[in-house]
Amino acid sequence: MIDVLHPIFAVRPCLSYDIPKVMEINETTLPENYPLFFYEQILERYPDSFLLAYDREHPQNILGYIMWRIERGSSSFGLDYVKKAHLVSLAVLPKYRRQGIASRLLRESMKVVLKYKISEFVLEVRVSNSGAIRLYEDVHGYEKIRIISHYYRDGEDAFYMSRRNDPINQYIPKTMGMSDEDIFRHYYKINQHHLCYRCPSCHHLLIKGLNYSYSGSIHPNDTSKLLCAYCNTPISKYTISQGTYDIKMEI
Repeated sequence: MIDVLHPIFAVRPCLSYDIPKVMEINETTLPENYPLFFYEQILERYPDSFLLAYDREHPQNILGYIMWRIERGSSSFGLDYVKKAHLVSLAVLPKYRRQGIASRLLRESMKVVLKYKISEFVLEVRVSNSGAIRLYEDVHGYEKIRIISHYYRDGEDAFYMSRRNDPINQYIPKTMGMSDEDIFRHYYKINQHHLCYRCPSCHHLLIKGLNYSYSGSIHPNDTSKLLCAYCNTPISKYTISQGTYDIKMEI
């Protein structure tokens, strides 16, 4: 059982002599690896955003890390050009997972990067990494914005996820405990039978589906049945945040 009042770990900023251990954790836990100069550059440019989790009893033991970079680009929630905090990498050694380390690193680092006056937090995550997706969505309030096709070297797609710079401690997950069908029914209803996706052509969020079969299957890759509500661009399955739907229910 996890002792939430007395965790085995604590969090501190990364220092230059920690980088070899960070690289070891990265290469042990993730297929996405980086050269030494990459870590040094992140630490030099954004030192406050590079955090480590370490063993309280053995402080030399690094259990996990997180690092961000700051960039500018189009908003995930409108047409503005904004400053973003981009999550570069988050990893925890397998032995120490499911103890709240990743969530703590994410929470603490999100507070720290606010000093850069960012408007949004953004990240990419493998579409198969359901545990990380739940952490980002249900616990920390990120939203799936789109799918990036073949984002990773092995060809896997990534979810591009984002969160507005809202007061971190005031976020209350609205979908925790809801099934996929509950979430679909809820958002389908409140959006007046429009499903919320982002059009790659006009960048509007509202997408209307035509000829939905309420008791059958919905396949967004059939572009004759899914068009942008504003510009009527056919939407391919790779634009759909949840992939291909197969929802059989009455709405």
